[in-house]
Amino acid sequence: MEIVLLRHGKPAIANDHQLSSLQYGDWITEYNQSGIDSRLPAPKPALILAAECDFVVCSHLPRSIESAQALDVGSIDVNEALFREFEMPFANIKTPGFLPATWSVFYRLIWLAGFSANAESFQQAKQRGLACVERLLEYTNKHQRLLFVGHGALLWFICKQLLSRGWSGPKHSPKSYWDFSIYKYPEA
Repeated sequence: MEIVLLRHGKPAIANDHQLSSLQYGDWITEYNQSGIDSRLPAPKPALILAAECDFVVCSHLPRSIESAQALDVGSIDVNEALFREFEMPFANIKTPGFLPATWSVFYRLIWLAGFSANAESFQQAKQRGLACVERLLEYTNKHQRLLFVGHGALLWFICKQLLSRGWSGPKHSPKSYWDFSIYKYPEA
């Protein structure tokens, strides 16, 4: 059995301007509604790998669905909100401006420490992440090679869970857009 974790393509959203925390909240909404940048197509290794998979899972977010379509997978077998990215918190306050990437690092770190305004808590996200892992494992019992076109933080969580359950594969989840990792369950 194999699970391929593949990070979606680069989102089609500007991220080169400074935003207050309040504006960052609006940016997150836009980010979740954006598709992928068609000027940066899926690389050939990702296309080849996707063609070899017999079951495709993605989230309901446009960047995940469009990435699966760009991989020319044919039909997407499952696309559900369960498989969305771990939500990003933000404070509803006016602040000095920072780039979206700076806010993302800041808010992800304090989210891990317990801050969850406007988002699911880390504990809620972990429970959802565990449900994602269980569903992926159910699917691999029926389909030998599964492709999950997912999101950075959720892919990190799934990677750690698979490794802790005896699957073999890279210790680090895909970080770059279109990057992928393959996890295999040892045969008896």
